[in-house]
Amino acid sequence: MANVNHPHGLRPVMRTLGGGFPFVSELKKLVGATKAVFMWDVVARIAGGSIDVAGNLTPGTTIWSGVALNFGAAATATSHLVIVSPLALYEAQDNDTVTGLIETDMGLNANIIATAGDATLKLSKHQIDRSTKNTTSTLDLHLLQKYTTVLGDSAESNDYGPNCRVEVIFNAHRMGSVGTAGV
Repeated sequence: MANVNHPHGLRPVMRTLGGGFPFVSELKKLVGATKAVFMWDVVARIAGGSIDVAGNLTPGTTIWSGVALNFGAAATATSHLVIVSPLALYEAQDNDTVTGLIETDMGLNANIIATAGDATLKLSKHQIDRSTKNTTSTLDLHLLQKYTTVLGDSAESNDYGPNCRVEVIFNAHRMGSVGTAGV
């Protein structure tokens, strides 16, 4: 059965590569931020210590701080709980509706594609930018493995190909070491 096309940002798996729970910090978005921060959006610290959303920053060159767990409207000062653990695991969908990610892509790196979120659901629409997959260590995410579901052949099953959901960690993270080349 084909994968459902449902961009939803980087959904926390709520564990780290070490098996523990990810660390969460409260970070602020200033009133001058021109874009909303949606739940499960990728965010980065900017000058002055506040955060901004990936849509205002450049994938592939930004050092990310983590993933927001709550919504904050544009041009409004808001507080956000952000998963800041550099080895936190997330599940994200690839953006390719024709070919998608395949098994041999696991271990590579890719950038985030920062689409504006869903204003009704207040949910992110960030995805894995399949067109950027490569071994380059400066790309945003490291692709670990296909996300495993227990739903079998239901509408929420997950297979390699278009809109595949993948477990990822940040390759370029503010609290992590320098990015790792993909294999």
